[in-house]
Amino acid sequence: MSASDSNVPAGGFREIDHSGDVGLEVWGNTLPALLKHATRGLCALMTFSTVEAVCERRIEVQAQSREDLLVDWLSAVILASAMHGELYANADVVVSEDVVASAVIFGEPLDPARHALRFDVKAATYHELLMEENADGYRARIIFDL
Repeated sequence: MSASDSNVPAGGFREIDHSGDVGLEVWGNTLPALLKHATRGLCALMTFSTVEAVCERRIEVQAQSREDLLVDWLSAVILASAMHGELYANADVVVSEDVVASAVIFGEPLDPARHALRFDVKAATYHELLMEENADGYRARIIFDL
């Protein structure tokens, strides 16, 4: 998939089928944009509902590689969601040295009366993990345990 294709936005995500689990294909013109779209995609897997930016959390992840950064990033967002009972729909991400990401993630407290829950995402995995850089930016595929 090429971001230069007229039907594909410069950044985004789409859900992919995977037997017994669920995955995302994510793309962005920069590594911070990829992580932002991965955060948005994770939220879309967790709820059918719109999530407003009424609270924020700071997270920082340091990894050994870009692949590790993606898995560790999404794991940190999943952990923050579980610890604080919140859903996160957006992120303002800064990446340094290609392996350190710091961000403010934005969301709201989980409200079962308002949020139609979709999947109970337990973990980001390395199963069939793909991360590549090309002329259009970054593209990744990641599978989650449910």
